[in-house]
Amino acid sequence: MRPFAFPVLFPLLLAAVPAQHAILVTSSVSAGEQTLALDLPAVDFVDPDAIYEVVPLPGTPYSARPFLPVSLQWHYVGDLDNDGQYVEGSVDGPMGSSATIDEIFVKAGTVAPVGPRDVFFSISAANAVFGVLASDVVRYAGQGVREVFLTEAQLEVATGGTTLNLDALCQSPAGDLFLSFALGETLHFGSALDGDLLFVPASSITYDGSGNVLSIAANAAVRVATEANLVAMRTNSGFREFDGTTPTTTFNLSGLEIDPNGGTWISPVDALAYPNVLFTWKDSSNDGAILSTAAGGSFAVVNGVTLGSAVATTGAQLGWQPGLSGTNGPNGLALIPLQAPQFQVLNYPRNLHTQGDGQTFVQLQTSGGAPNGFTILAWSVEASVAGGTFPAIPAFAPFAGEFGITAPLVIGLFFNDALGNCASPLIVLDTALMSGAQVAAQAVDFPSFQLSTPSAMSFL
Repeated sequence: MRPFAFPVLFPLLLAAVPAQHAILVTSSVSAGEQTLALDLPAVDFVDPDAIYEVVPLPGTPYSARPFLPVSLQWHYVGDLDNDGQYVEGSVDGPMGSSATIDEIFVKAGTVAPVGPRDVFFSISAANAVFGVLASDVVRYAGQGVREVFLTEAQLEVATGGTTLNLDALCQSPAGDLFLSFALGETLHFGSALDGDLLFVPASSITYDGSGNVLSIAANAAVRVATEANLVAMRTNSGFREFDGTTPTTTFNLSGLEIDPNGGTWISPVDALAYPNVLFTWKDSSNDGAILSTAAGGSFAVVNGVTLGSAVATTGAQLGWQPGLSGTNGPNGLALIPLQAPQFQVLNYPRNLHTQGDGQTFVQLQTSGGAPNGFTILAWSVEASVAGGTFPAIPAFAPFAGEFGITAPLVIGLFFNDALGNCASPLIVLDTALMSGAQVAAQAVDFPSFQLSTPSAMSFL
């Protein structure tokens, strides 16, 4: 682990103005990236099935951290196929082995604290078992319950397209939507490239009482920037790859968010003014950069930190470990108000354990506890019911958070490192004795009694 200053500077950042933010991202690389902190394996691996948070800090290193890890998603999602087995993948997420999270969305005006249940996402390919199409935008609202912000059917009406694959989405304070697709599409106005930026005005959208899309007027989506326009903005920013070279023309727009620094830009397509947006792209030329439409194309600035370089953009701008050939860009982007890191417990090395040779091992690894404090780790064997879910019980004093276990067996109390992370010993289990068990794990911060988010395991 490297020294990082976030735990020390966090109270100062909370008091700073203008408003400060955490960035939510996910990786576009199937093999994953690594965090800059070089933590324990489950915490360190930037999984394309998961969402990570990073708080840019001026003048000091900072690292990405788990925000919605795969082990937590299995705890939230419930028994999808009604077989009484809650976790169906060893390392893959509930969206299946052929899909990853490829869009992250947070509603405009969302206030802190923002938990993993509050963040919406779409996936890279439809999955019938998961029950989500590639352009559906959903969140884990409750145990076994997903809330839908926007559906693929609504986007088809808005764009005139068919079988779409949403790749980027954000919402202005006025309720307008900016979006892009993962592939070239034929829409009501003609062909759209995967690097084109589209816009749906709030006047064409009807929202329900929860702020989710109820309907969109037919053919309401318009193009406000072409892929060539955004590539020109990238050129204007002065962006350079990890080795100082200029990027290729390859550009697949993969993440959008309203620029927290405000201002407007003039569309090269219709000459109208729109709120400045942050954008990123997912190919290997990106190296972790985020740009803004401000000033005809410039580096995004979050918390006073420039998220790209005119000398060498290395991945460190997003708290990712630079590789020998740089890094790919994010597969999704969103901003949330600055807050303490999510207190997480993750399973290593897998979430689904098979019979194998009769033994398996588990290590619980945590992220985001009290720096240099203590963590109590526990787990519980839960009921196995066809179509059931793991528990979710509001905490009672002195605990804070949500209980994800009902019959805790305490594993032990462990020292946290300077980032607030810790790990249990490797625990060897007899797979025959564990067969059919659904196990949830959770951590407790001591002495605050803050509960971590839980993790989920199943044993065949």
